[in-house]
Amino acid sequence: MANVVLPYVNTYQSRRKKYAYYRRAGVRLRITGEVGTPTFFQSYQEIHERFERNEQPRPGIVSGSLCELITRYRATPEWTQLKPSTRKDYEKFLQPLEDDFGTALVAELDRAAVRLVRDRYATRPGRKEGDDPIPSPRRANKTVSMLSILMSYAIEIGMRTDNPALRPKRLKTGPGYRAWTREEIQTFLREMPAFRLPLLLALGTGQRGIDLIAMTWSSFDGDVIEVVQEKTGAKVWIPCHPELKAALERELTLRTAQTILTGATGKPWELGPFQTAVSKAIRGAGLQGIVWHGLRATAASWLAEMGCTEREIMSITGHTTAASVSVYVRHAEQKTRAVNAIAKFSARALDAREKARGVTSVFEKGEIK
Repeated sequence: MANVVLPYVNTYQSRRKKYAYYRRAGVRLRITGEVGTPTFFQSYQEIHERFERNEQPRPGIVSGSLCELITRYRATPEWTQLKPSTRKDYEKFLQPLEDDFGTALVAELDRAAVRLVRDRYATRPGRKEGDDPIPSPRRANKTVSMLSILMSYAIEIGMRTDNPALRPKRLKTGPGYRAWTREEIQTFLREMPAFRLPLLLALGTGQRGIDLIAMTWSSFDGDVIEVVQEKTGAKVWIPCHPELKAALERELTLRTAQTILTGATGKPWELGPFQTAVSKAIRGAGLQGIVWHGLRATAASWLAEMGCTEREIMSITGHTTAASVSVYVRHAEQKTRAVNAIAKFSARALDAREKARGVTSVFEKGEIK
């Protein structure tokens, strides 16, 4: 590919993979296949020949296409009213849909097409060239959810009468972000002491990273932190754990900004640099298989293990549905029941042995100590 110049081809790099597009007469079409492969050249040749035969799509956005739908959706008041972080998250799925399926006609999309979209994003390229594809079922499911939002909007504006992306079969995604173990937390604190306050704040409040870096000293009254969650808009009132309170009181005397958390320069964090910094800190501490967002799961798990109800956990973490936290409560209840079951089982065995020796068991009345 380095020695071959193909007319009308533009390439760009994303996640260490190179993508190519055929740009001509105001139209941009994705060239399929890995750049430089026979599949790529065949795809290019087919597109190029269509243009040479004057069979190219009309200049600009094709009428009735997914690209037109996405363009119109981005211009709606509903899109404008979304929080910036939500729009940014949506764009992670809108842009690939526009790039890969933008010329598809909205009226012709069916369940089979939705499945094709889902399967297209079920894997992503390996980190290095030659590596096996990495499963990404979560990305596939979220892309279909984004497609469903678009199809609902298409119904509203008369581009179709039904939503083929509604309630599709989802790919299994596993348990989600893994909670940190106590050993991992101790290792992180020992190896990365500069991140002690962010970690205590994450564990003590159960908030997302974007809300942690937005917390201000004015929201801390010495006992309580008030948070307005960026994602949900929910206002959360959180009494401080004694250890978190002590850490905040120490940091208060050293404050250099209005925000509680600051970077190495003493200035407030932005989300991207904060995420990069904590990811590097996790790797620097020698930890694997965990991400910063897993601390939110840790906080919810600990609250459940202390006997908190779903509603009590939601009052701290700000989850909007009980289903979001029920998994933590169920897991904690299972652990408690398992401990009680083994205790009873052990007591019964001990009771039998002591009776055989003529000894009265302390467990006769069901007391488990």
